[in-house]
Amino acid sequence: MHGYAITLVLLSAILHATWNAQLKGHSDRSQFMANMSLSMGALALICVPFVPLPSSSAWGCILLSAVLHVAYNLLLLQNYRLSDFSSAYPIARGISPPLVTFGAFLLMRQWPNTFAILGVTMISAGIVFLATGKTKAGTHATLSALATGAIIAAYTVTDGMGIQRSRNTFSYTAWVFASYLLMPVVLLLLRTPVRLVSARGLPRAAGAGVFSLAAYTLVLWATRYVDIGIVSALRETSVLWAILLGCLFLGESFSWRRAASASIICLGIALLVFKAK
Repeated sequence: MHGYAITLVLLSAILHATWNAQLKGHSDRSQFMANMSLSMGALALICVPFVPLPSSSAWGCILLSAVLHVAYNLLLLQNYRLSDFSSAYPIARGISPPLVTFGAFLLMRQWPNTFAILGVTMISAGIVFLATGKTKAGTHATLSALATGAIIAAYTVTDGMGIQRSRNTFSYTAWVFASYLLMPVVLLLLRTPVRLVSARGLPRAAGAGVFSLAAYTLVLWATRYVDIGIVSALRETSVLWAILLGCLFLGESFSWRRAASASIICLGIALLVFKAK
């Protein structure tokens, strides 16, 4: 089962990088985020009647996760205003696996073995190395991306605990993503120039929303079989796809640094896969 879980997490990484690239490449990211969140929330709400209620002990995690996901989306929009996709994305995603591993140890008593620790470290090191070249982000953008990484780690550990308490991945995921219906309202309250419902660009945003929902559902399902720190590191290999998508579709450059980073990340993946066998 570990092998299947790792394969599905790697698939989720592709889906995750794809919707992030769509968000970064859109001319009106705030409206795209509003449409995407509305689509995800509506789809999750449709699923709610068909899944059992989460256990009472999981509701605290669901509420905290909903707040953290809203904060993450707001920071994500800020990151993509401040720097390019291949700079902001790696910083935010690179620092979260060590934080998740540490948080899982403190709160969930999960501690991976030596191979897993080395794999997580190499993946994070490769990702962070990617963001330290000539195209590195400025101070403000870097701080924003670091805050995003901390939020990612917080909701990942929260959701890992929630899945354990809920004991039903689809039920927990449906309720967390149903809260995304509030995202357009939050954007309006912050006086962001968006419409609550906008038909323009809705199909594309809805597709990105499906990708996001599917990607995170796969991640949460995998935490039932693999330590959450390992799942987090494997999910962040989406940066490999971010490099490719940034170069192919967003006009971003490819360099030796990005090639070296990709090689380090791949070695980290190999260690984690070896650990799973």
